[in-house]
Amino acid sequence: MPVGESNKGFGAEKGKIYYVIKGSLAYINWWHEALGNEQFNHSGLLNTYFVRPGFIYGLSNKLNIYINSTLGIRQMYWGGEKKSIHHRDETSLTDYINAHGSILGDSRLIFRYIIKNTGTGKGFRLITGSGITIPSRSVLTSDPFFLEGGELKEHRHFSLSNGTYNGVFESQIYYRRNQNPVFVGGFIFFEKPLTESEFGYLPSTVFTLSLSTSFMNFDQKESSIDYGLSLVYASQSYWNNLPAPNSKSLTIIPSIGYLFNSIIGGVSFNIKKPIYISGAFASNEGDIEQTSSIWQLSFSVRFMPRSN
Repeated sequence: MPVGESNKGFGAEKGKIYYVIKGSLAYINWWHEALGNEQFNHSGLLNTYFVRPGFIYGLSNKLNIYINSTLGIRQMYWGGEKKSIHHRDETSLTDYINAHGSILGDSRLIFRYIIKNTGTGKGFRLITGSGITIPSRSVLTSDPFFLEGGELKEHRHFSLSNGTYNGVFESQIYYRRNQNPVFVGGFIFFEKPLTESEFGYLPSTVFTLSLSTSFMNFDQKESSIDYGLSLVYASQSYWNNLPAPNSKSLTIIPSIGYLFNSIIGGVSFNIKKPIYISGAFASNEGDIEQTSSIWQLSFSVRFMPRSN
């Protein structure tokens, strides 16, 4: 299980099914300077809680299907004493002037071709796949940056979904050894919107390169310490064909995790620290002076149903 990626690094044989669950907490402590008629600093917390249940099923020994869905909440804590049209205490569960609320986020369907799979033995695991991301109802219904001009009105900046169908492509390569590091490799993941949302939003194309390695403890739990490093590039996004501020970014994400076997299956706990190389926290107010501190905690579970 590569640093918490419970759906990667393995293939299911024909007729076999694996259930995978990933949960995460993202903590963002943000600040930006005075803006427009609100001549005071803005600050607060934006926390995101996700649970992504899914399964991988072996259509054949070479072809797998992976399906998952997202349940989540984004929660804003407004740190200012003064009222703001930009921020307030609220969550993504509720509707707002420019947002539809829901607990349901995007779903994803991917077909994977198993080029090579050595199972639990020594050797390579090579997998490639493509599929689609299906949007949910939790979307922004208008431009929160007011790029076309006009009077600034109350608005929300965050949702669970971009509101677009996205094409996805992935490729995985891992190698298992009999000595430390026992598991090394990585994956690339590419996601591109097929068209803009019905509300005029065209999100970024996102490219992820992730590398990881695992060091076994050789104990009764078959536990390991896992290290990872990801590079994430997001292209420019647009509202009504106008460039959205802060959307283009390059982020490096180091991570560390602990994996062990339990009575239900493989369990992993992980911590990540996103670091912006370029760009900025995109759910903010535009090209202004701003800062953010981000941490991510996650857990992953992978298991097969017990045979009678």
